[in-house]
Amino acid sequence: MRPGQHTGSAAVLPALQLIALGLDRFRQAELMIRVAVECGAEAGVADALTTELALTRSLAIRGDHTEVWERTGRVLAFAEPGGHRLFGARAGWLCGLVALGARHPESALHELREGVAERSGHPAIAAWAVADVDEAATAVGRQDVATAVPAHARRGPYGGARRVGLRGTALTADESAADELFRAAFPGTDTAPMPYTGARTWLACGSWLIRRRQTTAACRLLNQAQQGFAGLRAEGWTRRATAVLQCTGTGPKHADHDGLTAREHQIAMLAAQGLSNRKIGWWLALSPRTIASPLYRLCPILGVATRVQLSDVVLGGERRPSG
Repeated sequence: MRPGQHTGSAAVLPALQLIALGLDRFRQAELMIRVAVECGAEAGVADALTTELALTRSLAIRGDHTEVWERTGRVLAFAEPGGHRLFGARAGWLCGLVALGARHPESALHELREGVAERSGHPAIAAWAVADVDEAATAVGRQDVATAVPAHARRGPYGGARRVGLRGTALTADESAADELFRAAFPGTDTAPMPYTGARTWLACGSWLIRRRQTTAACRLLNQAQQGFAGLRAEGWTRRATAVLQCTGTGPKHADHDGLTAREHQIAMLAAQGLSNRKIGWWLALSPRTIASPLYRLCPILGVATRVQLSDVVLGGERRPSG
């Protein structure tokens, strides 16, 4: 530590605690504070921005889209003119994270790509954001984007970041490689407890197992994911885990809806909200090809011929934002 930085570093300690709470990684938090100070920002500004981003991460996990955009906007107003890549990359990651949880993978991918790029991103953020890039790219059928992620972004220096990178790689790997990658991505003794990161891994692996018809093993992981998200009040992610479980016939039951199966009910709800077959498949851990057949069957049951009519019937005429 250079002389003259002592007072500033002491002021940053509360922010360090907030980041540690958000990431469950004290060493990573220390690294981010150190880089923030080295960016040249005044200690008071760095402290305020770091605290702002730490608080914003919990809001992004909970799905508070409006608050996340307001907070990251304030950070970017400082970071972009000053060229502070760490703050800018983390703000973009949080915007992408909240978009992904809200079923907007295109918006998520737009925000996330810059954070992992060597020119505009930052390695401390890229290591944590890479799996979100992989998921968003897979959701919109842009595997080319996932495979083009720079290698440096997949070399997380710490146990938690390394496991996140493995989860992301598994999403686009072939079946034999994906199985080994997911197993390596599970929380282990080299990582501190990370409830959100662990739940994301259980959800990703459980969804992968569903597509391979390994329902029993999948449901065990999906239940863990659901409980983890619920404990964090991450409503969007909780709904997703619940929806996938319901499609297997093992999740919480819903009221009978015109004789539809649990899977058909979920597909009808998402189609009525404007989601494409590809996005419905991604959200429910189903192949896009398996969405068309249930839609074809349920439309006559509900007495509709188009998705607009489906929205009128299923949502009572209230059009919701497409995802």
